[in-house]
This record gives sequence, structure tokens and C-alpha cells, in this order.
Amino acid sequence: MFELPENLDALSPEELQTLIDAGLDAFQALGITEASDDDALAEGERIAALINQVNVLKGTKEADATARKDRAGTLLNSLPKASSPEPDPEPPAEPEAPAEPEPEVVTPDAVLTPEPVAAAATPPARRAAANAAPTPVPARRPNDAVAVLTAAADVPGIPTGKILEGLDAVVAAISARVKGLPTTHVGGPQGVRQQYGAAVIRLEGYGDLDQKKNPDDLSIIAAAANEFRLPGGSLVAAGGWCAPSQTLYDLCQFETVDGILDTPEFNVTRGGIRWTQGPSFDDIYANCGFALTEDDAIAGTAEKNCCMVECPPFEEIRMDAVGLCVKTPLLTQSQYPELIRRFLEGSLVAHAHKVNKYMLMTIEAAAGPGIAGGTDETVSRSLHKLDLQAIAMRYQYRMSQTQTIEVILPFWYKALIRADWDMRAWPTEASDAAITKWFSDRNLAVQWVYDWQDLVVTNCQVTFPTEAWALMYPAGTWTKGNADVINIDAVYDSTGLQSNVYTALFMEAGILAVQRCTHTCKIELSVCASGQTAAMDLSECLTLGAQEPPLVFATGATAGAPGAFTPADSEPPANVANLIAGTPNAVTASPATAWTTGQYVQTGIGGPAGRAHWNGTAWVSGAA
Repeated sequence: MFELPENLDALSPEELQTLIDAGLDAFQALGITEASDDDALAEGERIAALINQVNVLKGTKEADATARKDRAGTLLNSLPKASSPEPDPEPPAEPEAPAEPEPEVVTPDAVLTPEPVAAAATPPARRAAANAAPTPVPARRPNDAVAVLTAAADVPGIPTGKILEGLDAVVAAISARVKGLPTTHVGGPQGVRQQYGAAVIRLEGYGDLDQKKNPDDLSIIAAAANEFRLPGGSLVAAGGWCAPSQTLYDLCQFETVDGILDTPEFNVTRGGIRWTQGPSFDDIYANCGFALTEDDAIAGTAEKNCCMVECPPFEEIRMDAVGLCVKTPLLTQSQYPELIRRFLEGSLVAHAHKVNKYMLMTIEAAAGPGIAGGTDETVSRSLHKLDLQAIAMRYQYRMSQTQTIEVILPFWYKALIRADWDMRAWPTEASDAAITKWFSDRNLAVQWVYDWQDLVVTNCQVTFPTEAWALMYPAGTWTKGNADVINIDAVYDSTGLQSNVYTALFMEAGILAVQRCTHTCKIELSVCASGQTAAMDLSECLTLGAQEPPLVFATGATAGAPGAFTPADSEPPANVANLIAGTPNAVTASPATAWTTGQYVQTGIGGPAGRAHWNGTAWVSGAA
């Protein structure tokens, strides 16, 4: 019976391969066929699961060994070569009498220093990294998450579990898989659709931030969001959460994954998590504690009120599915594979930005309506408003006075800050480093993102938004959960062959976003870059602004030509269909009898198509 040793981690990749071969021999010995009994199938499934477990570990060890080799080569090449001293000129030889030759003696001092070995060449798929600003890459810590890209099972010509170097190897694996599929229509009129694995991305290296190793969801989220585990002990010093998504640099061409939101991440293996924000400090501060005077004690009126610890409600979040599907003409695949590769590279980068938009929209939705800005604000005043808002957050929860607050801003807003500073009477340094320093000096960790409040760009025509918004939350408030396996498949669809089209890439992954604690603020910022700064120019004091009131939807309607929805300034139904359906509120007609000829109310759609009237029993489209 095929079994695994107790300590797999102690085995080398070669020993693991020997173990895999033994498992394959045991599997072949079962002679699995469609007629095999349940016992044989169960044993085959057990052996297959063990083989895959060993194969994943082997791939991880090989990836680690490759990374160490690259680091060693880079380190050796980074040092200058030692200069060799010029040898002293030898004095002219004096004639000597012939002597018996003595055996040559090799002393320990004769040590040769090896030349540094050149590092491996960069794979072609790393082209997109050249488009991004160079950033120092820290050595991998034991708990840094990494992505291991391996071949799926049964890909022709590629061993199962082989490490794939970049997208070129992935495209080769997909092409090899597709070439083995039928080229004619099968399956009758309805056709068939079969999905075959080509490559697998495994997110590993989460350490204790993994549901398989730690069943406590709350402790996983708390540990992932703890900024003190970062280099320097803070988010400001570390420069980011070192999110695994940065490994997508290896899978793009001209595009980059700059501007992707950086959040702490953890591994989800059970489809979701259960969590609670726990008690609010506001409630604890307001309800706990008492103060008594001596007179109260003498009069016997003293009451020592106690606050009760109540069990907080738990919430459950299930993972959402995000994916990518690309179809390709068969002739293009065979005659122009470079185009296929280019398109797949771009689609993977686009997918990363779509996931980024998902995260940003989730955070914005949790923030609510937002805090409106003043009509006479400038960019400089808006920045100081962010500083005051951060102080307010620290006050509310009695945080450390140096608690890091994260600030999310659209990438283009940095240009407005620079323009505003450059137009001052005495211009301020406005480099990227200076702008980042302004935030970090106030314990604000700023991220400049794409995919949120994007510019509208048509060639050289650019339309800037008329307002800008910032998201703010204490560091560690938001965490991202990922499924640990992302499958990249080739799909055989017999109906698609009729039009010479096949599915070149299909991938799907699970994702969720958790607001672990505290809250998120959404603040409106000025887009007026004027250079206005000093008190001589200002007539009003800086304020934080007021929160926008929530929308109030109509609950009644008064007849007229046109009539009016009530209460005053309420939002009308979006269209006649919503009015009839009572969405979002049922609207009561006044009068309740049938309205007279020509009377109507106007919904959110203008013109006759948005008009409706009350016929005495129901809402009806059009004027009475």
C-alpha cells in the first residue's frame, strides 16, 4: 500500500520525485477501468490525492531553489571583482649547477577563488516589469505569499506539475492541450463542451494566514491586518502590504499592474469566513464606568451602574467568483500565435485591474454617501482636511496618536497636488517623494490607484472629473481573501468548431473583501489647483464638511399637470415600471379617486414615457 512518510518537508525534490514514481507504479497496478469496483476506485482516488500533494510540495521546493539560485547569482554579480596585484619583476636568473628535480609541493595557500556565476537571463514574459518604475525587491520572508505556476495533469509533452516560466510556457501548454482535442463536430446537434486543465496557479507561502493551518477565521484576519509584522514595524516604513498580486508582473507585456490596491491577504479554503467586528468602543466609552460624590454616598442615592458584555453578532461572507474567458479563431492560433500570446498577456493584466475595481468598489460601498466638500475649497485645503479626518478617526477609537491611516486616491489627483504646489508664490518641492513625504509625516499611508474615478481619455482628449473622492480607514481595516488554487484551462466546445473558434483561456478564482474593524470614510476633495495657501487669501476657516444626507424616496404623489411627489425634495421612482411595482417604496395617490383628464406625475424618465396617473385602483402609464 502506497503511503507518505511522516515528514515530507525533509525530502529533497529528487526524493519527492522518487516518491511520486512509486505512487504512479502503485496507481498503475490497480488497473483502473470503467468496470473497476468501488474499492479499487476509492484506493485510486486516495493514491492520486497523495501523489498530487507530493507534486505540489516538489514544485514549491523547486521554485524556492530557483529563487535562491537567482538571488545568489544577483548577489555575486552585484560585487566588484577584486583587483589582482601586479607581480614583482623577477631578478635575472643566475646560472646554477644542474640539480636533481624535487617533487612539487602543493601548499594550502594555493587556493583559487571562483569567478562569480552570471545570473540566469530574464524570461521574455517579464517585459511589463520594464514599464513600471523600478522598485527594490526585498528578500522573501517565510510568510510572504508567492504564486507557483505549474502544468496541469495530462498536458501532452509537459510533465504534470512542471514549473512554467511565464506566459510563454502557459500559452505553449494551452496550445499543446488544444492540439489534442477533436477537430470535428461531435455530440449531435447540441454538441458537447469539455474543459481540460492546462496550467494551475497555486498561491502559497501564507504561513499561518491559511484556513488549512488555522481554523480560527478571526485570528487569521487579525494577523493579516497587523501592520507591525511588516518591515520597519509600520505600513509607512514598509511601503506596502507586499500583496501576492504583484507577481502578475511576470504575466504581462506592455501593460503593467501599477495602481493596484495593496491590501493584506489571506488564504480561504472553505468558500468563505465567519467574523464579527466585536463591540464598538463608542458604546463601551458611553456606557461603562461611574462617578460618585461623597454626598451621594451619604444620602444613599449612589448607583454604581454596570455595563453588560453582550455577544456580538457574527456575519458570514461567501467568496465571489472572478474569471476570464478568451475565445480564439483556430486559423489565427496556427498561423499567428504571436497575436494570441499578446492578447492573452493583455487580458491577464486587464483581469488584474478588474479585480482591483471590484475591491475598490466594495470599499466605497461600505463607506456610504461620503462627506461633501465646500464650494470654495482648494487642493491644499483638501489635503489638510484629510489630516484632520485622520485625527478624528484616532479620537473616535482612542487609537495611538501615531496610528497609520490609509488613504486611497485616484492616480491623477497627484498631478493636481503637484500643480497646486507649483503655482504657489513660493513654490514647494513637488516631486513624487515630496508628496509621499507630506502624507507619511502625518502618519498617512497613501496609495495612488487606477480603476476608480478614472479619467475619460480619447487619444489626446482628456476629461477630468469635476470632483474627487478619497477613501480613508485605519491600517488593517480591509483584508482580502483568496482561493489558494487558480486553474487555467483549455476548453473543447464542439459547437464552436462550426465557426472555427475555440476557447483559448478560461480561468476562475474566488475572492472576498472583509472590513475587519472600525469604519471607512469617503471624503470629497477639491479639484481646484490654484496655489492659494496663505491666510491673506482666505476668508473662511477650514472645516471637515457635513455628511451628505441619505436619499429619501417618495411615498406619496399629488395629482396635477404635472403633479408632485411627496415629501418635498424626495426622489421619484426611477421609471413608470418601478412606480407600478412599488420600488423602492409604494406611492400613495392623492386623491385616491381616479385622477381627472390631463393629470399625471413625472418619474425619473423625462417626457411622455416617464408619466403615470392613478386610475382609482392602480398606477397606469401615461397621463389621465
